[in-house]
Amino acid sequence: MVPMIDLLASVPTATLAFFAGAFDPTLVIADLGSDLGRTFGRVHALVVHFPLSLGLVAVAAEWWRTLTRREGLSPLTLPLLTITAIAAVFAAGTGWINASFEYENDGGTTLQLHRWIGLASAVAFVGLAVWCRVISARLELASAKNAVTIVDFRWTALAAALALGVAGHFGGELVHGTGYTTELLFPAVAKPEEAPNEADVAALTSDDRYFLEKVRPILEAHCLECHGPRKQKGGMRLDSKAWLFNGTQDKWAVIPGKSAESLLVHRVELERIDPDAMPPEGDGLNVDEQAVIRKWIDDGAAYPEVRAGGGGGGAAVGGAAVVEIAPAVRAKAEAAAKALIARGVLVQPVAADSPLFDINASRAEPAFSDADAALFVDIAPVVANLNLAKSAITDAGIAQLRGMRYLERLRLDFTAVGDVGLQALGTMPRLESINLVGSKVTPALAQWIASQPALRRVYVWQTTLDDPAATKTMTAGGKIEIIGADLPLAQPKGPPMPEDAKPDAPKAEAPKTEAPKTETPKPEDPKPTL
Repeated sequence: MVPMIDLLASVPTATLAFFAGAFDPTLVIADLGSDLGRTFGRVHALVVHFPLSLGLVAVAAEWWRTLTRREGLSPLTLPLLTITAIAAVFAAGTGWINASFEYENDGGTTLQLHRWIGLASAVAFVGLAVWCRVISARLELASAKNAVTIVDFRWTALAAALALGVAGHFGGELVHGTGYTTELLFPAVAKPEEAPNEADVAALTSDDRYFLEKVRPILEAHCLECHGPRKQKGGMRLDSKAWLFNGTQDKWAVIPGKSAESLLVHRVELERIDPDAMPPEGDGLNVDEQAVIRKWIDDGAAYPEVRAGGGGGGAAVGGAAVVEIAPAVRAKAEAAAKALIARGVLVQPVAADSPLFDINASRAEPAFSDADAALFVDIAPVVANLNLAKSAITDAGIAQLRGMRYLERLRLDFTAVGDVGLQALGTMPRLESINLVGSKVTPALAQWIASQPALRRVYVWQTTLDDPAATKTMTAGGKIEIIGADLPLAQPKGPPMPEDAKPDAPKAEAPKTEAPKTETPKPEDPKPTL
């Protein structure tokens, strides 16, 4: 066994070797169990905040003494810097380990800046702690030289604090996405995308259309939050072909024609309890969605840059985020909105300055019908909420509304719309709620409902879709709530009935007992008095 004194003596040497880059820490990680190493790496979030903030307090204390023209060092500086130096070593070490697990595909420039500026900050605070100890020991000898040394110390401490802040900035961008700390102060002006060229759309292959209609909605619903333009966890970015196939093939998350060797497939098919499973939260991809991803990759991983529906870049709906709409698409939508208003349809933006519309045709007179559906075609790409309740629309009309990629809520209650019309709409990546009460849908639509990636609520009262088998299909993924289905009611269980009890037999009447009669004495005739 190695003596404890020798083990302790080796710590400074190992620490210096680590900061000097004499060995690769990932070699040490390889000797650790995967779970143990991952857990140790996640300690980074614990040691990087409060302990290191003490170093900033120490720097602030010293500069306060400068501004107030006080001599010497603050009594707080040495203990605070000592704690900070120790914490900085642990923060750098655990951060390096954490990056090897969480950002194994490089992580990009942001990770490298965070890693090396953070490492330089750690070295600086270790040096400041030692320097502060030396100055404290020499302050007994008051001299002009000591005063100059303290000034140099304070300027160095300020530079280290600034470097620590910059490292923290890049750490925040790793976790929350690029521009997280500055986007509110300096909002980017989004450049609208050009409208898709009709010739390009016509030239799409069957594989291209499969991606646009089947694969991209799945990526938008489950993947792009962590692997899109803002965040690239693990160095993986899936929002464009250029990023998906960036660098050498060993860095690709998708290997065309080889789904079994693709990291994306491996991650989405992991058990939900696995820390590497994608997406990390929620229900994950169901079996059908996993099959779609596999088929797409095995067929060559086509990734056309043309977007279905002619819309702009992906964004959250509801007015909270800016949605990019091509000028040509926007102009057609505004013209369609005027035509709908003239028809008696209520058309209004979902929020101030939002390019998306809330459309209500339920009160149009005469009732909105298939003949009016053509008015929707140009505005469909920018509709967020659509209410066709109690209208005369049928499958023929609703089938014309393909391309509603931003649609969140759809009302078709008490209409003649059935399975054929809804299935013609394909996958709607942001549809969260659909009201089918009193419509013509049947249990055959259950699979289409279950395949909608963002769907959470379905109203099925007064339809044949409310039977238990269809309900089971729709709720198989655990994410959809069926409202109005004829679910079996739980029967209350009472105490067991005695064997000789006969609930159907008439109860025997108890014999009536007559109350004893009490005779009241008859009043005697009054006797005459003499």
